[in-house]
Amino acid sequence: MIFTKNSISNYIIKVKDIKNTHIRELITFDLYLGERFVGKVFYFSGRGEYKPWFELDYHPWPREENLEVDLFKLFYDSLEPGSRFFVSYVRDKKTSEMLYKGYHPAETPLGRSLLLAGFTWFKDYYFAEGGNEGFQKLQANKPISEEARIKELSELLNEVMDPEVKAIINMLINKREV
Repeated sequence: MIFTKNSISNYIIKVKDIKNTHIRELITFDLYLGERFVGKVFYFSGRGEYKPWFELDYHPWPREENLEVDLFKLFYDSLEPGSRFFVSYVRDKKTSEMLYKGYHPAETPLGRSLLLAGFTWFKDYYFAEGGNEGFQKLQANKPISEEARIKELSELLNEVMDPEVKAIINMLINKREV
């Protein structure tokens, strides 16, 4: 089982066209909410010291239906602590524009949803470094511990400028993970 639950709101989560790759621990599949395509997913199940990760080549329509945070929480809950989640923003004009203007990834619509889903550390891959990196994407990390979560959120609080995002971070710092 890849995900920890089978629905988001009124949408059934559907995983279709699962394929193995040349890397034993890496599979790809198409992700749907109901009959609507969300994106192509790459899932690395981990190997040795390399933790599992997901990458989503994202079609951002779930944001318009207020499902994006719940969608990203699905990935968050399915990862072990210290794991990574990559989300492309090539089809997300607002996020692309804000990153180009120098906003912190957590201040973008995509980053804010990732933050609200529980991720605490962000990186913008605006320039692929080689042949296999794919599209422009944000990396969001799941904290390895409660102490790391508080530390990373505190550091993030000093990096962002947007007062609304600062308020979200403060709220998250004061909320203890269960």
